[in-house]
Amino acid sequence: MSALLKEERVISHLLDATLAQKGIRDSDDFIIDVFQEHKKSYKLNRFRYTIKGAKKFQFDYIKSEISLPYFYQENCEYELVLAHANNSLKNNADSRYLLRTIGKAPFRLNGNWCFEAFIERGDIVDIGFNRIHFPKNLIVADGDLLNLVPAEMIESNLNIVIQGETGTGKTTLARKIHDASGVAGEFVHLNLSSFSAGLLESELFGHVKGAFTGAFTNKKGAFVQAHRGTLFLDEIDSLPKEVQTKLLLFLENFEVRPVGGEISQKVQLRLIFASGRDLKKLAEDEIIRSDFYYRLMAGYDLKLPSLADNKQAIKEFCKKFEKDEMVIISDELISYYEKMCWPGNIRQLKSHLAKKKLLAQGKKIVFNKFDEALTLNESAHNNNYTARSLEQIKYDYCMRAYFKMGKNIKKTSKSLEISENTLRMILKKNDPLRAENIININN
Repeated sequence: MSALLKEERVISHLLDATLAQKGIRDSDDFIIDVFQEHKKSYKLNRFRYTIKGAKKFQFDYIKSEISLPYFYQENCEYELVLAHANNSLKNNADSRYLLRTIGKAPFRLNGNWCFEAFIERGDIVDIGFNRIHFPKNLIVADGDLLNLVPAEMIESNLNIVIQGETGTGKTTLARKIHDASGVAGEFVHLNLSSFSAGLLESELFGHVKGAFTGAFTNKKGAFVQAHRGTLFLDEIDSLPKEVQTKLLLFLENFEVRPVGGEISQKVQLRLIFASGRDLKKLAEDEIIRSDFYYRLMAGYDLKLPSLADNKQAIKEFCKKFEKDEMVIISDELISYYEKMCWPGNIRQLKSHLAKKKLLAQGKKIVFNKFDEALTLNESAHNNNYTARSLEQIKYDYCMRAYFKMGKNIKKTSKSLEISENTLRMILKKNDPLRAENIININN
């Protein structure tokens, strides 16, 4: 067997042991912090890089060589090579970069001396006085929920509390935090409101066979299932007080003892809590224990804005929907959506647009009967809607009539039995830019 084949098999064996981790791959980013120079960002797009000690920094794209200022011995040399699993030479999802020493000098990986190691996202490599960062993939699109969470908080083990109305994206954000954190364990989602108080303890902590009627086998609880991963406890505001006490004890030592069991097990996980109600007010009203509230707030607290408080997000989401679904939403319709309250927030807006796209006759999404029904639905289900001003209600009514009349000012004013100038004044007062466009089109 040739030396090259032996080496490839060794790399494949080492790689198989690391597939559960999230190592850096082709197209990932890395940052070189050169001694006494500015940081430089690059993207991994070569099979092999050579890293050498030299008198000054240089990056040779042709030879894929990186020269770093090194003061002890300039002949030190390393290589960053893309290794492939299963003896396959084609780049696939199982590929990982391996950093190893070619010369005699080791490198420091996260503070420890190494001669060879697979590089994971988040690792820091020190070569002399130079540092190479392999950041976790936190590059997200504008308007993404993950932008609301500091990168340092994502990378930490601190618990996170996400508060927000229904449909604001609490579950989506929790999943994004887990994916961006790079932990090896799985993401476990448990909606606490869907279980009775009697079953909830078993769902969280597990149980042993015979612990109660119906416990025919041993059961792992959510804490054990999420070991080395993330446990997302949704609707934490619905947790009964007796279970709050037991969860509070768990948060002190992270030890789990199943129902009916005698042996405790230590677990390591990141906890993310979500609540649709204001936890501070619930603590003041003694619906949740005050000590439990303060324990939750010891981590990072984040409140997601509703669409009623963030009208710009409506337009941003509509534009993103256009791009993702390859459709066109009329500007008038987007502006109309910005006037609505959307009690179901992003979830409601997404479902509404998906329904309109499905029933649309072409690629363009325009005002129709489904949009007209929005006002009636909000009036029936959203208390905030009834508190709107008379001017806003008048605008909504005139706008619906304007759309139904084919966006014709003359026909709309005649139908409403008001003058054309009065109609223009109503529209202009609430939305000057769009009203001016309407006036220009109809004149």
